[in-house]
Amino acid sequence: MNSETRQLLNRLQSLEQDGGLQRAASTARKLWIVGLALFMVVVFGVLYGLHPALIAVAAGVLGWVIAERNALRVRAAQWPIFKSYIDWKRVQDDLKNDHAA
Repeated sequence: MNSETRQLLNRLQSLEQDGGLQRAASTARKLWIVGLALFMVVVFGVLYGLHPALIAVAAGVLGWVIAERNALRVRAAQWPIFKSYIDWKRVQDDLKNDHAA
């Protein structure tokens, strides 16, 4: 099995087990807080005339944080649908057989 497939199967398994969905929700909340702080840095940076490079870096990181948070929220919302269609026995068997090889 290639590394991308193994990584995806491990990610699916971690969402199903070990409180992965709760960790995703917790991470989304933390990213919201980080995003708010970065937003404030950008706003105050513009208001107080901070160096444009600092504002650009903060705005770039803010964009990344927003994208990651939105991706986590979408995955969490779609998870109940995906969960019912995944063949969990096959996922577990493939991961076990890959580790044995």
